[in-house]
Amino acid sequence: RERRADGDQPLVEPGFDSLDLLEEIERQVAERLQVPGRLRLIPTTSLPRLPDETEKPEVVIVDYPPRLTSNHMFVRFRLLSGGEVVGNYAMSFKAQAMVDVWVPNRRLNPGEKLSAEDLSVREIDLAREPKAVPVGKIDLNSYEVARPVVPDQPLEWTDLAPRSLVRKGDLVEVVAQDGMLSITMKGLATRSGALGEFVTVRNLESKREFSAEVIDENRVRVHL
Repeated sequence: RERRADGDQPLVEPGFDSLDLLEEIERQVAERLQVPGRLRLIPTTSLPRLPDETEKPEVVIVDYPPRLTSNHMFVRFRLLSGGEVVGNYAMSFKAQAMVDVWVPNRRLNPGEKLSAEDLSVREIDLAREPKAVPVGKIDLNSYEVARPVVPDQPLEWTDLAPRSLVRKGDLVEVVAQDGMLSITMKGLATRSGALGEFVTVRNLESKREFSAEVIDENRVRVHL
């Protein structure tokens, strides 16, 4: 049977510190949600009452949000002691996750490469701005600007796209590989593509078009 923690229940119970319980819930939820910073959960009600004989129960998270999308969170958890279920609980928390994120110093336009020189670092609450891009979560060299971005606002995931290593209209080096044998030639890219994507390339002499995989800056590979 599930019990809801209510305001009449004391915050500290004999044999088990409520701070230990809260820290364990925070740790497990942060691990599951892969929160890059320090996740803090503030109970909206008192923590559950525990039997006096309970000592250091095992905390099992039963249900939690699939991702950090707001500063409110509902968590279901179970407490076990000596292999026996002490109780099932459901609690609401206010969530706070302070992390460093990227903030543009100037307006960024679509197609621009990301550079640390154009960005500053600011600490924000990711629970309130879940779309922001945390520092350390991306390799700046692997992304470019996908849409106009205004300065002094946290960079969001929707502002970014994988950086195009090959651009439409550029001359590219084509590596044609057949087992251990490989030859190179020049071709014209007829569409843009990021690392690992396939683009269409036109042979400069025959004008024939073929599909090739982007493997580096202005370099593609085709398997014969």
